[in-house]
Amino acid sequence: MLVSLPSWNLDTIQNFVHLYDEHWFILIHVEIEAIAAEILAAIECGGFRGRNAACLLPMNVCELRGLKVPQGDEHERRAMIASELSDDETESSLPTEFDYWELGGEKGIESPEGFNVNVMSITRSWIDQVAADCQRARLDCWAVDGTPLAMARAVGLAAGPRSGERVVAVDWGCSNTTLAVVGRGRPLYARRLHDCHFRKCLTAIQDALGVTRDHAQHLVDVHGVTAPGADANLTATGAHEIQAAITSAIADVTASLVDEIERTLGFLESQRRHQHPASLWLMGGGASLRNIGPHLSAALHLPVSIWGVPADCELAGATPSRQAALFGPALALSTLAWRAA
Repeated sequence: MLVSLPSWNLDTIQNFVHLYDEHWFILIHVEIEAIAAEILAAIECGGFRGRNAACLLPMNVCELRGLKVPQGDEHERRAMIASELSDDETESSLPTEFDYWELGGEKGIESPEGFNVNVMSITRSWIDQVAADCQRARLDCWAVDGTPLAMARAVGLAAGPRSGERVVAVDWGCSNTTLAVVGRGRPLYARRLHDCHFRKCLTAIQDALGVTRDHAQHLVDVHGVTAPGADANLTATGAHEIQAAITSAIADVTASLVDEIERTLGFLESQRRHQHPASLWLMGGGASLRNIGPHLSAALHLPVSIWGVPADCELAGATPSRQAALFGPALALSTLAWRAA
């Protein structure tokens, strides 16, 4: 079961919390300050029956970095990473929690910068608050996942047998855009893309067309951007004019997104050619933009796929694939339950 509250003001979306119970999973968009009330409301609306919860915090409250960590057992390596992070804690006076994964999924592999692990950290206060709010909603939060890891699993679910290929995944979210190069179900490289989040597109449409935020989202879903090679003479309903207006309104944002992706691809080509991706998977709110797949593909000269619910996971009455792309991280987060089983 998927539960979403699209009437919420997108300006207030700061956090994504995903709940699962066997074949049930719920995606809730919430303000971190009001998370307990929103979780309770979603449980009531969706009939969620479980108690286990896993959470995914936005990248703008996390820090992602590469480190060189000598080989050793798990306890030794964690101690070395904790020591490295403690130097930063001295400056910020805020204790942190962290986890790490090997670059390339194998011990000993190093990047050109000499890093062999990626480390994601977050201040402990965020973890404590999310766990406490879940507890107030009578849920047990036993895991907080990282966005690049959830993205990698989402690509693996959708790509199936092709998941061994190097691909670039982009979570084009409302307030954050995250890029990850994925291979064998693991994030090999990840970074935030700045100043091109999807909310900028909606704001640009509002300003250019004089519509409300909800109407801007409706135009995105129904009309979207102009498809490459579209013939205006074949469009007698005015849909082409609407698409052209939307395309023009968001041109600066999409140009920034393309530029950030191209810069990353250029870096991978020069420094990490073995990680150069063969295609791109798009998920998040921006993936709901009609025709955005071929639009980006033409700009990047790279095949672009919109993330969708895998055929063997589809539920009765499932949403169209462009809307399903909103739930990629939710479904991927729910697979943590499979690993724990």
